[in-house]
Amino acid sequence: MRWGHSILALVFFLIGCRREIPLPSREAGQSLFPLATGLAWVYQVRETTYTTTGTEGKRYFVRMRIDTPTTDAYGRRAFYVLWDTASVQDSGAWGFWRAGLAYRDSVQAELWEDNRRYLLLRFPLAPYLRWNRNEYTDLPPEICRYGAVDTLFPTPTRTFPHSAWVVRRVDTLGLLQKAYFYDVFTREVGLSYRYERLDVYDLNANGSLVRNTDSYFREWVLVAP
Repeated sequence: MRWGHSILALVFFLIGCRREIPLPSREAGQSLFPLATGLAWVYQVRETTYTTTGTEGKRYFVRMRIDTPTTDAYGRRAFYVLWDTASVQDSGAWGFWRAGLAYRDSVQAELWEDNRRYLLLRFPLAPYLRWNRNEYTDLPPEICRYGAVDTLFPTPTRTFPHSAWVVRRVDTLGLLQKAYFYDVFTREVGLSYRYERLDVYDLNANGSLVRNTDSYFREWVLVAP
């Protein structure tokens, strides 16, 4: 009988000392993609393209502005988006580049560019959540995932706290292609950094690898606000 009481006491002791394991939390994440008329972002872009005679590098500014609200083709409330560009030498002379649409709800954030509907983000935030950025296009799949959902991201000009790192895996068409793409979105700021590098190679008549002109490198760094 004493043995039974001892076991019962031990059980109650273990229950009382049991550690509560916290359930994983999922943040809504909409603050990564602010959307309201009048918002604007300025990026300094560094770009390298490849020609048959060598490389061509350039720097310029891109300004993205949220314009008036509208209704998209699916009956949803979206916003017009305008992009302008300016040279580094004359950053005040903005010239129209293109227009598109932006949309966000509790499930995802979308951006229409060049008549293509890109799925930029999925909600709620969760580590390693995956989605196809090109789901609504005729382009090959581009699988995205959150490599980090709350991290400190430094750039050459400033540091962005509480950022989400979106790794973009592009399905390349051959063994001689490699793609390195990722975006960084910061809470209450939006897209703060973008890195895109596509390396494509061909075999010449001598059997040596030469870089294809489809190759490029492009980096966007937020400089304002």
